[in-house]
Amino acid sequence: MKVQIVDAKRRLVLPGAKPGEYYSVREAGAGHYELAKVIPVARKPKPKASEIDALLASAALTPRIDSEELRIHTREP
Repeated sequence: MKVQIVDAKRRLVLPGAKPGEYYSVREAGAGHYELAKVIPVARKPKPKASEIDALLASAALTPRIDSEELRIHTREP
């Protein structure tokens, strides 16, 4: 059985673990801990600028006329 020492920052080196991996720690009993590797969920890719522009253009709250035309229609002559 290998013995690992916890350093001053409460870190422990796990043999076989790679940088960037996540583990869930559960206290199984007095002085016993269980580790389970957490597999991250794949994130959706960021939308492209053209997709955002198309979405904003099709939005119901987007005015269909420009501000000058709106001003002409809403102001009294």
